[in-house]
Amino acid sequence: MDGQTVTPPADCECGVHPSGFYLLATLLLTSCSTAMLCAAIMTDHWEHVAWDRAALTALANTSHIPLQWLLDEKVVKVDDPNNRKGIGTFLVPMNGGIWTMCVSLEEEEATILSRVGFPKEPVCTNYLADSDYEEPRADWQHRMQNLSISCALVCLIVLGSAALVGAFGVCKHQISAVLITGVMYLLAGLFAMFTLMIIHFKRVQRVSSRGSSHGDDTGDGVVGPKTTVIPLLSAREFSTSWSLELGWGGVVLATTTSLLWILLSKIMRYNPISTMLL
Repeated sequence: MDGQTVTPPADCECGVHPSGFYLLATLLLTSCSTAMLCAAIMTDHWEHVAWDRAALTALANTSHIPLQWLLDEKVVKVDDPNNRKGIGTFLVPMNGGIWTMCVSLEEEEATILSRVGFPKEPVCTNYLADSDYEEPRADWQHRMQNLSISCALVCLIVLGSAALVGAFGVCKHQISAVLITGVMYLLAGLFAMFTLMIIHFKRVQRVSSRGSSHGDDTGDGVVGPKTTVIPLLSAREFSTSWSLELGWGGVVLATTTSLLWILLSKIMRYNPISTMLL
């Protein structure tokens, strides 16, 4: 209308501050790294135990040990002629975590094997559980197993503590708590890396001792009396699996997360959380 001044609408100042995207990215990466490390530590696919069929057959022929192949040659039963009770020893594939080692058989397969003397209960060894079962593990494997378990437990404790401290720092705008969270994620990644390195050297030691008379004489991959199958143990194959790869990915993300939290503490000195999200 004539004589009236039209005032342009004011620009809307709502939205997310650029540093707010950084905060959201930090929280997202923190969740991913925590989930990856926890999943890697808690799963039981760090190591797989299998049997080399050709090597096993050759050793059995040399030692005059009868073998009975079961489940499409997935499992081998070794009968002990000196055992009057007829209890045989089973050579089975296994998968293990940091503190467990379990038979890699489906429930249906275990049921079928139970007809020929295989234990009906799931066969697992838990290195953390207190039991009367004592496996004659070598001294080096005792030490490496205990070190890997200790480092993994410390990593889990640090991750849980970092989550609480980080949430407190963000909610209460405590810059020192945010900085400490960054340091704690760096420590978590460090202990996770120690665990991964120990598992790696444990596998290298096993591979290098394969075929040696003083090599790895643990019962991994064996269900039942082990005395009969000692000449066959060098036919075992140890390999790492996806839990180890998941752990390395978690270490990389945890290190990156640590740097993001440390940088976030610097940003928060000049941009409070409230201004980041407005």
